[in-house]
Amino acid sequence: MIRRTYSSWYRIKRVYMKQEYRIIPVEYDQIRHIARKMRRNGVILAMIHGYLDQNGEPVVSYEYQLEPNIESYTIHGYTKLPSIADIYDKAAEWPERELNELYGFEFEGLDTSKRLFLPDNMLSGQGQIMITPMEELIRDRYTEKEKEQ
Repeated sequence: MIRRTYSSWYRIKRVYMKQEYRIIPVEYDQIRHIARKMRRNGVILAMIHGYLDQNGEPVVSYEYQLEPNIESYTIHGYTKLPSIADIYDKAAEWPERELNELYGFEFEGLDTSKRLFLPDNMLSGQGQIMITPMEELIRDRYTEKEKEQ
């Protein structure tokens, strides 16, 4: 297992603190186990990020705030992952739905029946941000809202 650590300093009330950002690779079957362990220990889920790396491989990182550090549990090569929304509630549900809608990542057990951002008339609603110009998304979204009024 390759771990990478990055450090930075920040100031709180005249005190400088060192913050580390640790990247920890994980496997598919570890995602829910880590989330349950973190939740049980009162650790905050800071964010879930998804992107394509330089080789076009999908990457999802689960970032937990362990004061003053951040641990980023990162999985490569999967577009379908288990949802942790039942463990971290809205803190996980929103970013999972966002990654589903904007980039096409699927989270098993997550309700994606309603859209967050994209108009309902988009093709599948999954991964459309990757191929649709932003001005078109905005235009369609406002047109849809005007029809509702």
